[in-house]
Amino acid sequence: MTTIAIPKLDRIGLIGGLLCIDNKQGVVVPFRFNKLQSYFNRNKSSRNIILKYRQGGCSSSILADMFIDCITTMNTQCAVVSHETRSTQRLLDRVQFFYDTMDEPKPELGAESRSEKSFPTMHSSIYVGTAGSRAFGHGDTIRKALLSEMAYYEDGEKLLNGVEDAVPITGELTIECTPNGEDNVFYERWVRAREGKSPYKPFFFPWWLAEDYRIPYGSELALPEDRYELKFTSDEEELVRLHGVTEDQIRWRRWKIGEKLGLFWQEYPEDEVSCFITVGDPVFDQLRLTELAQGCYSGIMHPGGWQYWLQPQEKVRYILAADSAAGAPTGSYSAAVVLDDHWNVCATYQARVDPSTFAGVLKQMGLWYNSAELAIERNFTGYAVLAALVGGHNLDIQGINMSNYPNVHRQHDFLTGKVTANLGWWTNEQTKEHMRTSFREVLPFIKLWDINLVRQLRSYRFIKAKPTAQTFDDLAIALQIACAVKKLGSGSQGFMGKIQGWDW
Repeated sequence: MTTIAIPKLDRIGLIGGLLCIDNKQGVVVPFRFNKLQSYFNRNKSSRNIILKYRQGGCSSSILADMFIDCITTMNTQCAVVSHETRSTQRLLDRVQFFYDTMDEPKPELGAESRSEKSFPTMHSSIYVGTAGSRAFGHGDTIRKALLSEMAYYEDGEKLLNGVEDAVPITGELTIECTPNGEDNVFYERWVRAREGKSPYKPFFFPWWLAEDYRIPYGSELALPEDRYELKFTSDEEELVRLHGVTEDQIRWRRWKIGEKLGLFWQEYPEDEVSCFITVGDPVFDQLRLTELAQGCYSGIMHPGGWQYWLQPQEKVRYILAADSAAGAPTGSYSAAVVLDDHWNVCATYQARVDPSTFAGVLKQMGLWYNSAELAIERNFTGYAVLAALVGGHNLDIQGINMSNYPNVHRQHDFLTGKVTANLGWWTNEQTKEHMRTSFREVLPFIKLWDINLVRQLRSYRFIKAKPTAQTFDDLAIALQIACAVKKLGSGSQGFMGKIQGWDW
């Protein structure tokens, strides 16, 4: 038998024509893809990571795709791993169901196995197992692999590393999970994918994509007070405005929140930040951060390397705050944010670069934003960044002349307001608390659109009474510095040099 190449769209149609599935009502029907399944299968890449709502059918569609590969492509080896024995058995039963409900003629099925379905004439098979039951790695070659509900694995990092080695770059590896807090490998891989720092393509699927998550007007299934016309709350109005959620869907949402309480936002996520419920009390207002997360979108990438949402405007003053790092491949990031007079975060930058390169980015970024007041955390590598910006008269870094930057922030005495001779922002326990306090006060007025920045702010938790970030917080530190500097209202005293066109 020869291999049959099937385009993506034809493959979706082929699955619907060949395979059946039992729906949530227990009725056997042709396997027609829903919105989630169709979108993912049309847009997936060689490495994928999916953050999703419960019972969306994601694993079933991927399993069907693997099944089609096994019966149409010679020497195809696929693997599916789940977090518990019961889930694993359901997945294996699903493969058997696909086979049993196919019309004749159908391919030969190999000998019965507790963990594998094989197709001898095609020399193909699908392995379905529980995390930890098999070690993957050198010697294995897997065409397609699915790690289902990976946040619940006991040793997810080890298993993932083995599977990544077994699936070649021309193969397909997908990780999918509902949220389960931040202390696991799935969350770490999700954040890296969303920041564009891994080969995994991120897919976020909120609950309202499900066609059946709705309760109609007048239904006895609704909560008694919700059976007829609804009066929306402010967050419900936002869902309607931003995502086109219907009254029937809001009725279902209220019923489900009544059932799940606070876990609703974990099991049925509405944004990719608030769904990761974590331990510890939040440092910053979570409701406000959730509002900000729901309005986030990708900005425009400037040739200089930063992402921006608002371009510089004439006669507007800007603060450019920065947190620097050494640029080590696995270390902290150098990060910067631009804040305008109206508390808008206009632009952000985050990368692992050395201090001199970061200085060049900051100069270019600052000059673009009307010679923004540049407030650099001067601790550690910050000294090197400041030296390049202030002392590099004849220094050229990546085509940028590093003559004196005209508007560098100087440290203030918080009690007297006096401007000192020290350049930059010094961070210690006292100034950190001042930064956090300043940010909490202005958070209601802040507008921002960078989801990574929201994620970092949300990660701050009180652990043993101490504010602690649960992930990299470089962007969050930069924003807190910017807010603290803006509240200080530095004025011309804090500037080095004079800005042409301004009477400061």
